Parts: sequence; C-alpha cells; structure tokens
Amino acid sequence: MKNNNIKDFFDGLAPRWDEAEHTSDERILSLLERIGIKKGDVVLDVACGTGRITGLLHGLSGADGFGVDISEKMIDLAKEKYKDQKWAHFECADFCEMSGDRKYDVIFLYNAYPHFLEPEKLNEALKKNLKTNGLFAIVHSMGRKQLHHHHEHVPFSVSRDLEQASVEAERFAKDFRILLAEEDDGHYLIIGKKR
Repeated sequence: MKNNNIKDFFDGLAPRWDEAEHTSDERILSLLERIGIKKGDVVLDVACGTGRITGLLHGLSGADGFGVDISEKMIDLAKEKYKDQKWAHFECADFCEMSGDRKYDVIFLYNAYPHFLEPEKLNEALKKNLKTNGLFAIVHSMGRKQLHHHHEHVPFSVSRDLEQASVEAERFAKDFRILLAEEDDGHYLIIGKKR
C-alpha cells in the first residue's frame, strides 16, 4: 500500500532528519511570512516530521499549534522536542484520512507536497479540515529542478515529480481561490483560500 511505503520510508529517515535540514530559520520565515498567518490563527503543520518548523509557525500565530505526520517515529521525535511547550500538539495520522472535526485557519505543507501521490485526496482533506476562508500553503525552500534532483533515487511509491506551480495549483482551483502560484530556482509556493 502506498501509505505504508511512505510511512516506512520516513520512519527510516527520522533519526537523522533534523541534521539533513540545511535551510536557515530566516530563509524559511521569509517564505512563511508570505502566507498571511495572523495572530490567533490555528495552524496545522501537515507532514510536520520532527516539528522542524512548527515552532516558527507558532511564532507567527501565537496560538496552539498542531502537527500531523504519517510517520510514528517522526511524531515521537516531535513530541520529545516540544515536550515542555503546552501549545504544541502532535498526532500520528494520515492527513487525507482525518475526520474534519477540528477546523483550522491555516493548513501548511512544508517540503512535503511531492509525497501526496493523489492530489485530489489532498484537496478533499484540505476542504474538509479548513474553516471557510481558511488558507492552505504548499511551500518548498527549493525549486522544482532541485526537488527533482533531491528525489531522483526515491521510489515512485513514495514521491512524484511536480509540475509547474501554476499547473499544480489548478488541481485545487475548484474549491479554493488560488492567491499565489509561483516558483523559481530557490522556492516553490502555492497559496489557496477556501471558497
């Protein structure tokens, strides 16, 4: 099953995940600030991994922050990292299977979109879990060419090649007003607002 392949792949990477991230907080924040997160916004960090940027998101919103990841080992590390932070909440779950009982102001995916092999399921999960007028953001701190190179040895059961941001954004255009779809050699960014 695809999700088991993804789970197993990231469980295996979890112990060395943080040391593999070389993008500075300043660079990540420069991308996060473009989303329009406001004070008080409840943010869900999808495919949060070890919570590498959950704290940065919390710094922008000041509200309780939530992270979800399909990898139990990633979530275990995130919980340990944030164990003294009462605002931080992590859950091991498949975002595309979440119930939608809790609604979020912003749902955020950082360096994770290629691992959602069925974008139509992601679209449905975003629609179900966002408040009306809520935002979703797909953010990569590298361009498509670099992403492709980064994933060239990753099996197709774990990752897919992305099309141009404007083309990928069209996958969400029925249920979301696309506010931004841009890319260059250093980033890839799609922001949509729930209709």
